[in-house]
Amino acid sequence: MTNPMRFNARIFDESFLDQCDERISAFYLMWKAKCKEGRIPARSDFDPLDMVKFLPGITLVDVERDTLELTYRLVGTNEVAVRGNDPTGKKVKDTFLANNWEDVWGNYSHVIKNKGVAFDDSDMPNSNGVMVGDETIFVPLSQDGEFVNMVMLYSIQRKAAG
Repeated sequence: MTNPMRFNARIFDESFLDQCDERISAFYLMWKAKCKEGRIPARSDFDPLDMVKFLPGITLVDVERDTLELTYRLVGTNEVAVRGNDPTGKKVKDTFLANNWEDVWGNYSHVIKNKGVAFDDSDMPNSNGVMVGDETIFVPLSQDGEFVNMVMLYSIQRKAAG
């Protein structure tokens, strides 16, 4: 990446709702509504027909139980366009879109280990080298309500700050 990303915010609690784009807020509230009795929702709790407006910005990442290795399962069309390629089926560690692995793992590990959310607001170059603002929320999914076997991300792009 020729131009490095610039972090504007990284937040691990609901205080991101005070500054995030309304689309991020709407996605988070939809996910939170699926958290019944304090349990993390499963992928099967989400009907794609109810999520049509979010689908272009959705990324699903599988979490391997023993190693916590991350693999892109599904990458939405907006995300593919920003990257300039489709990393579906590839390891996150080999194809992430950030300055370094530690930044990436910081978000994923929080979501996986704490069963919480992560919000990341950065300015980054898109596939054409143009700096764009990128807000991403990471939320956990769990087949059994305990182990986070998948992380769902929703990202939006806007004109970069400054």
